[in-house]
Amino acid sequence: MVRISDLSPNWEALAFDLYQENDEKETVNVDDVTSDSETDSTEEIDAHALITTLYSDQRKTKSEEGKGTKSKQEYALLVNDLEKQFVKKKMKNYEQAITVEAKHKRQTQQEMNELQRDMKYQVQEGKADTESKITMEKEAIQSSDASIQLYKDEQKSLQEKLQKLNEKQQDLAMK
Repeated sequence: MVRISDLSPNWEALAFDLYQENDEKETVNVDDVTSDSETDSTEEIDAHALITTLYSDQRKTKSEEGKGTKSKQEYALLVNDLEKQFVKKKMKNYEQAITVEAKHKRQTQQEMNELQRDMKYQVQEGKADTESKITMEKEAIQSSDASIQLYKDEQKSLQEKLQKLNEKQQDLAMK
């Protein structure tokens, strides 16, 4: 990362040369690494090789009025708002997970009910197999119930966090 500071707000163009450090002297054809060069010159660069040059001008750079003049409070409010958005998104994801798990539970319950209805028409060998399937379905239902409860607990925790973030936002806004 490169940070350029104390740049005039009225700047027109900026060039940034990138070099690679080498242990030995190397001859570099500047025309090969920069497309804007008008001459076919080669120059010897001691211990550094030019990789490329990056150019920028104000036509390609977005500028915002007042950029960089935000106060600590404004940044704190911005971060708080981003956290709130993240928490809301997680809550929505948990809601979707609860819906999917509840649907799976209903399907499993229906399958178990069908197996129980069919069981009275089966012979003894078939009943044992059906009973084991019913047991597996009951375990799947219990697993779904546990997952739903876990998701609800997580949602409750996120709701509390959202409430705390709202309180923090109010406190920051009063400063």
